Amino acid sequence: MQNHFEQIEIKLVNKLYKIFIEKYDGNKSKFAKASKCSETTVRRVFSSKQRMTLDLFLRFCYALEINVQQIFNDIENE
Repeated sequence: MQNHFEQIEIKLVNKLYKIFIEKYDGNKSKFAKASKCSETTVRRVFSSKQRMTLDLFLRFCYALEINVQQIFNDIENE
């Protein structure tokens, strides 16, 4: 079960990263400000050195202007 959740988290992070690249052109500083977290946190999450909390996931979705339900639907359909 734990492995299944980890796979979902990896898919979520990858999907968020793709959207981040499109919307912020890879600018982690601007994205960190928009998501109200540190640039270090953004870098560590996207490089898989830090797990993403629910709070951080919601902040990322807000900064990327995406619907939380839609991102789950997107990764489910991949």
